[in-house]
Amino acid sequence: MPVRPRHRNRSLRLAAALVSGGIVLLLVVLGTTRYGWITMLRFNKREARLDREILVNLTHNEILKQERIRLLKDRAYIEAKAREELGMVKSGEVSYRFYPADSLKKRP
Repeated sequence: MPVRPRHRNRSLRLAAALVSGGIVLLLVVLGTTRYGWITMLRFNKREARLDREILVNLTHNEILKQERIRLLKDRAYIEAKAREELGMVKSGEVSYRFYPADSLKKRP
């Protein structure tokens, strides 16, 4: 007795659904394990973020090295930094500080 085309299409659709469902199930199971692809994606994202942080820190470190060298060799730079950051003045000088007008308003 020959198989009718209608029955064959239903069998093929059922087989395709089972195979695709099995593939999806396999991907979910393998993706959620400790070393699955989802975890690896997270690790790759974290690694990229840490690489960017390392680059920023190396750049900042280089800037600080240059600042240190300048502080060790340039006395005028030390004086300028002391005046700017610490508000220091030489003896006999008068220091004037100017504040924005809105900073003088009383705060509630």
